[in-house]
Amino acid sequence: MTDLILHQYAESPFSEKVRAIFGFTGLPYKSVDIPAIMPKPDLIALTGGYRRTPVMQRGADIFCDSALIAEVIDDQNPKTSIFGQAGKAQAIAAARWTDSEFFRVCVGLVFQPAALAANPRFKDAKAAEAFVKDRAAFTAGGPALAIPLPRAEAVFREHMRALEESLKNTSFLGGDNPNIVDFSNWHLCWFVHRQEVLRRYFDGFSAVGAWLERMQVFSSALQTTTISGDEAISIAKGCEPRKIDSPKIDPLLEIDRGAQVQVLPTDYGFQPVSGALVVADDKHIVIAREDERAGHLQVHFPRYGFEVSLAGDST
Repeated sequence: MTDLILHQYAESPFSEKVRAIFGFTGLPYKSVDIPAIMPKPDLIALTGGYRRTPVMQRGADIFCDSALIAEVIDDQNPKTSIFGQAGKAQAIAAARWTDSEFFRVCVGLVFQPAALAANPRFKDAKAAEAFVKDRAAFTAGGPALAIPLPRAEAVFREHMRALEESLKNTSFLGGDNPNIVDFSNWHLCWFVHRQEVLRRYFDGFSAVGAWLERMQVFSSALQTTTISGDEAISIAKGCEPRKIDSPKIDPLLEIDRGAQVQVLPTDYGFQPVSGALVVADDKHIVIAREDERAGHLQVHFPRYGFEVSLAGDST
């Protein structure tokens, strides 16, 4: 089996989500530490422009978005699936809300003045300025990542009360074992809780506190080997993308297989990835592209949260 390679950085909450899923499954993987801000030349060589974190690689196949990455990991470890059939639809819907709306709530908390003053990254004025400029460019044209602090605090408290009730009589939100809802809540609670100045938001929620300790075990159970970006690119160039059996194209797109297309997120991070269309079904978008350094690649996206259109189509 080709090694799974996670392109991530330590402070990234969505990377933490994937790290915890790896820890739960026990699957070994390799890790590439990428910069938190642009430029990211090694990552872009693989993705063709997509710059969100994390990205996962399997040979010459590149997987974008943590929701899709979770599915790929789960497919390789079905005995401990985090997508159980019972309540699967509700779990996926809850995870999507958490990864989008609750993420904005937690960003509002983490980027409040008291937290920024305690964050080592923002003690260096030049580093802080570079980070702010990078995120401004990243979110240009989309909604603000953070919601105002008073609303963020109110929504966070409401969600903690809901989690507390859900966890009073069960070890995990998924029951006896964690499911995707646990991991989607974990990485955002981790994002807030890892800053000592913000831990007061968890005061009075003892069941949530015990759940955080249980989830931390998965996060700490890392079986990773760190490699360089150059090594990851060499691995991609030495592989061929996996053949996709019976690839489908949604007829409503009115785009032929092999047509040159671009793929964009629907919320923020509007950096297009261009290539030849391979798949665009109800779940996935896959495009084929060539890179001078990385060779022939297939870049995978979830259909939810992404749009595919003919290359150069401004609509």
